[in-house]
Amino acid sequence: GPRCHLHLGQVDVLVTTAGGVEEDLIKCLAPTYIGDFSLRGQELRQSGINRIGNLLVPNDNYCKFEDWLMPI
Repeated sequence: GPRCHLHLGQVDVLVTTAGGVEEDLIKCLAPTYIGDFSLRGQELRQSGINRIGNLLVPNDNYCKFEDWLMPI
């Protein structure tokens, strides 16, 4: 498998993804609330709330993330 190729030195570059890392950081910067998978996204957005699965994240949390990230 792929691991053999790595050990044999047959791979020059390895690219992976880390989906959702920014959402994990956003959850650490400000309160995230437990909601429900059945909540309607459109109604939440109109109230300034984003849904990540069953988690509710206020828009302001994304602004805090941007403020934290931009100086880096």
